[in-house]
Amino acid sequence: MADVYTFQLVRYAPNRLSDEFYNIALLLYGPGGGLIDARFAPDFLRLRCHPLADLEFLHQLKQDFENRQLAGEGFAGYVEGLRLNLSQGLHLSEEKAFEGGHPVEEIERLARTYLATPRRSEVRPVEVLPGTRRWIHGRLQETLRMYHVLERLDAGVEVGSFVSPRFAFQMDYGYRPNGRSRYLHALSLRHDMNDAPRLCFVFERIRGRADATLTAVVDDSLPEDTRELLGSSGIEACAVAKLDGLALAVRQDLGL
Repeated sequence: MADVYTFQLVRYAPNRLSDEFYNIALLLYGPGGGLIDARFAPDFLRLRCHPLADLEFLHQLKQDFENRQLAGEGFAGYVEGLRLNLSQGLHLSEEKAFEGGHPVEEIERLARTYLATPRRSEVRPVEVLPGTRRWIHGRLQETLRMYHVLERLDAGVEVGSFVSPRFAFQMDYGYRPNGRSRYLHALSLRHDMNDAPRLCFVFERIRGRADATLTAVVDDSLPEDTRELLGSSGIEACAVAKLDGLALAVRQDLGL
């Protein structure tokens, strides 16, 4: 006998004044209404040419979504919070019911139908623009690898949840020389006045509970007022042009 499932799609509208949208995630609910499984779109190739698409936001959301899902515990609560606090042009489709078999087979089928990017004979790589968080993070990662310290750092370090679930945040890299937590995190130039205050807010609460330092890797042209804001919360700003010095400092911390 087939089971009755329902599903919803999380949709992203780059232009909130338009009816155009893209499916970016799928939520599958069981016969009792509880969340069974979820999937995020494997890529955003369909959005790469849209002038209003915030790909950096989508990649951050995808990373957070999949990290929470991988952790397992509290994922249903995270999804419920996402549903109740949609922002940045996100909205939910109406629930649709259907009869199906095993839930794993059903969600894979739905993901192929609603989330997969149509295949093309040739797909050009997505251009990463200077100043974006992806670009800055890429330069940071490349430099750490060149100085042979990348493999000694923890990537995607969850912080802040010990204070409150609302303060949960993921730092790009972390390590603990001599028992002191040190974090490295790339900051977008385009979204500096949104990202920097949140980073300050989270770090101030982390520092109130533990001995920690944070270096924000920033674009060389970061506005001075943003740099001062970071400094007011004890966050050191390191320009991309000075990444070599940062990597050498990390090596020294690690005793290399």
